[in-house]
This record gives sequence, C-alpha cells and structure tokens, in this order.
Amino acid sequence: MNKPLIMLFSDSDPVTGGSDRVVQKLIPGTQGQKHTTIANGGHFLQEDQGEEVAQMLVAFTRDNP
Repeated sequence: MNKPLIMLFSDSDPVTGGSDRVVQKLIPGTQGQKHTTIANGGHFLQEDQGEEVAQMLVAFTRDNP
C-alpha cells in the first residue's frame, strides 16, 4: 500500500539541499503530491517558517483524507 507523503524542503538548508528529488524517486507515496520548497527556511524548517509549514500540512491532510 502506498500512503501519501508530502515533502517540504527549505531553499536554504545546507544539510538536505537537493536531496528532495532523490527521495521522491525512492518513496512511492510521494508521487502526485504537491511538494514544496519553502523560501527563507533553514535546516529546522518548522521553526523558521512554521506558519507556512502548518498551512501546507493542513492542505495536505485535506487533500488526502
């Protein structure tokens, strides 16, 4: 079973930068989801851009009941 998975990455993360494309190819549940690269976030995206992360997660749960 493929469960939906959304990936939210930062445009400024020195640790995971660029790995989003690799991971999306490896995990079937990522296919067809609205992945986003969020501006002005660092490695701890939820702390740097928490409101935007929350909005994206609310939309994801709404779109994938």
